[in-house]
Amino acid sequence: MVMKNFNSRFPLVTKRYSLYLILGWTSIIIVSSVWNIYQTHKETMEKARIEARTVFEHSLAVRNWSAKIGGVYLPVTDKIQPNPYIVSPDRDVTTTDGKSLTLMNPVWMLKEIFKLITRQSLLPAINRTVSLKYVNPENKPDEWEEKGLLFFEKGEGEISEITDINGKPYMRVLKPLKTEKECLKCHAFQGYKEGDIRGGMSISVPMKPYYDGEYRTHVTIAISHILLWIAGVGSIVILSRSIQKQQETIAESEWKFKTLSESAGDWEYWVNESKEIVFMSHSCERITGYAQKEFIENHNLVYDIIYADDKASFEKHLTNFNMPQHEDMEFRIITKDGQEKWLSHVCGPIYTENKFFGRRVSNRDITDKKRLQDQLAQSQKMESLGLLAGGIAHDFNNLLTAIIGYASLLKDEIPDASEVIKKDIQQVLTASEKAQKLTSSLLAFSRKQIMKQSDVSLHKIIEGIFEILKRLIGEDIELKVNYSEIEFPVFADAHHIEQVILNLVTNAKDAMPSGGRLIIETATLILDSEFAAKYNAKPGRYMMLSISDTGKGIDKKHLPHIFEPFFTTKEKGKGTGLGLSMVYGIVKQHEGFINAYSEKDVGTTFKIYIPASSVEYKDKGIEETAIPLLKSDLRGSGTILVAEDEETVRGFLKDTLETYGYNVIAAVDGEDAVLKFGENKGRIAMIIMDIIMPKKNGKEVYDIIRKINPGIKALFISGYTQDIITSKGISEEGLEFIEKPLRIQVLMEKIKNMLK
Repeated sequence: MVMKNFNSRFPLVTKRYSLYLILGWTSIIIVSSVWNIYQTHKETMEKARIEARTVFEHSLAVRNWSAKIGGVYLPVTDKIQPNPYIVSPDRDVTTTDGKSLTLMNPVWMLKEIFKLITRQSLLPAINRTVSLKYVNPENKPDEWEEKGLLFFEKGEGEISEITDINGKPYMRVLKPLKTEKECLKCHAFQGYKEGDIRGGMSISVPMKPYYDGEYRTHVTIAISHILLWIAGVGSIVILSRSIQKQQETIAESEWKFKTLSESAGDWEYWVNESKEIVFMSHSCERITGYAQKEFIENHNLVYDIIYADDKASFEKHLTNFNMPQHEDMEFRIITKDGQEKWLSHVCGPIYTENKFFGRRVSNRDITDKKRLQDQLAQSQKMESLGLLAGGIAHDFNNLLTAIIGYASLLKDEIPDASEVIKKDIQQVLTASEKAQKLTSSLLAFSRKQIMKQSDVSLHKIIEGIFEILKRLIGEDIELKVNYSEIEFPVFADAHHIEQVILNLVTNAKDAMPSGGRLIIETATLILDSEFAAKYNAKPGRYMMLSISDTGKGIDKKHLPHIFEPFFTTKEKGKGTGLGLSMVYGIVKQHEGFINAYSEKDVGTTFKIYIPASSVEYKDKGIEETAIPLLKSDLRGSGTILVAEDEETVRGFLKDTLETYGYNVIAAVDGEDAVLKFGENKGRIAMIIMDIIMPKKNGKEVYDIIRKINPGIKALFISGYTQDIITSKGISEEGLEFIEKPLRIQVLMEKIKNMLK
């Protein structure tokens, strides 16, 4: 049934293309018929002009003949009277037998000839002789004729128009008349000279016969084109049916292949014997971020995205490209948005009739599997180290108890001992005390310390040791403390938290031997499940303690090991390697976690996350969602679209922004964000959105919204550090970004500055 429904689409495709062909053929027929009709009309007009020109030439011949012979004399009768407009002494003559004759000049003769034609024909041709210096009022030109005569004086040879005479259409052609030598006999008194163009002859021929012929031609053109159209459409229909049958056969094969390739979760592609890509599955974009088209256009892209350290092994894997089998392998790639992913790679040869046609490749995304394996291995390693350290510390403390005890007894039992003996005993006690401190650190790492926890203020703990910290770091290091605008109480051992701060500040001091800057910051946060899961923590409210320095930094290869016991990068004799181990253990014992970020010669930042106390906030004088210590200059107005798929973070942002005076429209994913922006685009002044969201990520949403409103303000947020460090879509375009967990003070300052 599915196949039938799928194949039914292909006749629709064929019909659509057939319709396009029919429409194209129809357009050709229409254009052809219109062109032929237009040409026929032009020919009709030209035929009428030719007839008018012919009549003109005949009339001109009569005029010239009459002029050359000096005109024709006719007897004066009741119908033929002397022409009063002929100015010539020879107009009237008397014969020897006493008969009176009068001169009939060429113009008069033409008028009489065309009067006869008019009487004898239903559609006669009409002749008019006109002049700009007329004598006879009948020769006065109308407006059109006058304009033509003026053109003739400038050198024009002919003008024509379609006009209406006695309610019937006529083609009227006006041509110039030159003054001949014979004409001066009657017109010299007007100032005419031989060759002057002072008049013209207008010939009008009836158009009805021509229009009748044109109509018959148009009918013939229409019928022939209709027959051509029918023949063409019939041929297209027959051809489309034949193609449709072939398409159905091909479509079934393509459907099976397409269904198989597109439903596969793995990234599949085929390369031919020349190592050129001939097929790329749609899943490539989901895994790599690059579209099918990008791989097809750039065959090297498959190799270019491989992680630099893994390229050599991949090249070795493909050394013998034509081998029947290749071993499976794993390697890393860098996706289009800068993420690092692990792939499991399998490839096999393609043979047809024992001829090698290339290889089929299947890549599976195993990033999550690798990450879980690494997290599990690291967790098991740290747990094992903790158990080992705790066991050693326990046994070692038993030994130290005996050593310290017996040394103290010995000191008391020989009070009269020499100074040398007393000094030796004191050395034993001093060394034992140092050893005890080491065991204390091991116990802290193994989370075996006894803690005295209570609801405490992290701010007050920092304030309590502030002077100690200043003396500890010295004058060449600038110390700055930035407290969060509000504070959640934490259930913690204040003394152990002091130890954490002192240890981290001591490490920062050692990293800045030539001076620098040390910043201690706190922030109130709400961690979503996605961010908390990365550190095996619980989502909810946290206090974040950040300690940053501008020191020499930690090498990336050392970062994964800095919390392991006895690991140190300091010179021999300058560190035990237990300071950060103790910090790690104390933080873990408080059910928190610690994150370190460092760049060589830039500095190091440690961020410690401690869960907020479960005590009701109202008992501590803090509203659960309200912010009591508002800064008036951070308040604002306007509507902000918040796109965040994590419900707790979305709620936190909505409550916070509304507290600061903003209106909030919340969206649960990328598509919802685009929809709600379209519905409220006239109101929204800014968008805040997570980079990683279902359906459409933050960058895709931003690109769509920017087409609607190019000037929209956008602030991106994410719990993935690499989003801001390596993401080409965010950092390279210079877009605004804040890393999760969000600090209220930083967030509101950023929004205020962006909306200024």
